[in-house]
Amino acid sequence: MAVRKTELVDVEEARRRCFAWAAPREAVRVPLVEAVGCYTARGPELPEDVPPFDRSLKDGYAVRAADTAGASDDAPVSLIVIEEVAAGGWPGRSVEPGTAVRTMTGAPVAPGADAVVPLENVRLPAGSSGRRGERIELTAPVQAGEEIQRRGDDLAQGSSPIGAGERIGPREAAVLATAGAWEIEVIRRLRVALLSTGDELLSGPGPLKPGQIRNSNGPMLAAMIRMEGWEVRDLGRCSDQVETVVRAVQGALESYDVVVTTGAVSVGDYDVVPHAMERLGLKMLFRKAAIRPGKPVTVGVRGDRIWFALPGNPASAFVTAHLFLLPTLRKMAGAKAWDPLRTTAVLSGRPSGGPIPLTRYWRAQAWLEEGRAVVDAGREQLSAAISSFLGANALVEVPPGQDPGVGDAVTVWWLDLPSAPIGY
Repeated sequence: MAVRKTELVDVEEARRRCFAWAAPREAVRVPLVEAVGCYTARGPELPEDVPPFDRSLKDGYAVRAADTAGASDDAPVSLIVIEEVAAGGWPGRSVEPGTAVRTMTGAPVAPGADAVVPLENVRLPAGSSGRRGERIELTAPVQAGEEIQRRGDDLAQGSSPIGAGERIGPREAAVLATAGAWEIEVIRRLRVALLSTGDELLSGPGPLKPGQIRNSNGPMLAAMIRMEGWEVRDLGRCSDQVETVVRAVQGALESYDVVVTTGAVSVGDYDVVPHAMERLGLKMLFRKAAIRPGKPVTVGVRGDRIWFALPGNPASAFVTAHLFLLPTLRKMAGAKAWDPLRTTAVLSGRPSGGPIPLTRYWRAQAWLEEGRAVVDAGREQLSAAISSFLGANALVEVPPGQDPGVGDAVTVWWLDLPSAPIGY
């Protein structure tokens, strides 16, 4: 049951191999409400102009700008109101010289008018309420186009304001809905299966038996995947036996795009996942990365399916999921920006310990302070320290052999904030 010895791969090389393999799944056309959380397969062309007609930006009067030339307090221009148009209505008359149409915000501008005068800029002569059949007075000239939004000024029919690889969220849904794009083409949702290995694990409620611990990796990874908008099924716990893992994963590889396991991936007597990968004929993208935590992380592929074997320690699973799993899945889901945002920050707190020959990733909390990024990694960094997750919205990258101190500039990975594509 020997597994071939493999190289310890640099973290960026390991990530590059994942991203080079990943390709978007097939495109599907779905109703807009079902597309939320998916990435566009191509930029949708808008079927309608927004706005669909010339509309008023203020409550006021639609007028001919030429009629207002020379208007002043001493020599006001008098116009007769011929119609009133509310939002949702439609003008039945055209504005001709000497006339105006009372027009509410969002209402269509009557033909012949080329400006709208806000109510507060209109003077009412004695006995007039500014309604139809009554007169209004203008005491200042207006320019053509004032307080009017022309048809298609916001969004033009046939344009594609949302490009390929953009995620459909609330803002995108609003833009597409207002232009009548009720069906769009997106990359279908990924299907992900989770499997936690370990005879010591208890999934779900119930009392712990001697030697048992509760399964936290399954719920953690399920939450990560669901928050990305993908379909996920937690297959529960699997014992540390090669045959059991092979049976569980073989079925999952046939039904899901991605299989994610945690545990049994190192070099111990019960670390059976690498043997199961070989039994199932997977091509190894890499086995072991030069990082801490998460050194045993292993990734294999078969056809268009991929298996992420993450370490069982919760912090190792957390870090490797953010470095390898989520970015690769985003690329498979069609995202043009799949990798976490990376910036420089000032280190305000750090854990104990000295330099090591691996790239370290400290769980940390980052924030903006007076226009600069600040990050605090002064928390427990043990692989089994689940409490270190709370408030952790960033990872501090510490290159091999380095040991930054408080006040130093460090590289920070902002979790859950994808940046621009990095060209893999």
